[in-house]
Amino acid sequence: MKRLASLFAVAAMAAATLAAPQVYAHATVQASEPAANAELAKSPAAIKLSFNEAIDPAFSTIVLQDSFGKPVPGVAKAVVGGDGKEQLSAELPALKAGGYIVRWVAIGPDGHRRTGQYNFSVK
Repeated sequence: MKRLASLFAVAAMAAATLAAPQVYAHATVQASEPAANAELAKSPAAIKLSFNEAIDPAFSTIVLQDSFGKPVPGVAKAVVGGDGKEQLSAELPALKAGGYIVRWVAIGPDGHRRTGQYNFSVK
């Protein structure tokens, strides 16, 4: 009888494991334009980030700062696009020569907030 109870317990645990909802990975940047640490000959028209999964447009942002950490005026509000809503982009004004910091926030389908930053420069 104990053996039957043990087998039942193992079967129940296996069934619960298989029935568990799929675990989602966090939203992670797969590619960026301009690329991290890029030295550009001219000002880019936009910042474009590609993620590994769809992101929530209501809570995902891009902020561009100069090398002193001050926000760059004229940067458009970030928008989500792409076939699966996995791209975040923001149109830029003409940038002067210097260093820039891209800071981003993205919320994926799992509801977790992810943040990141990288630098690039315009010659």
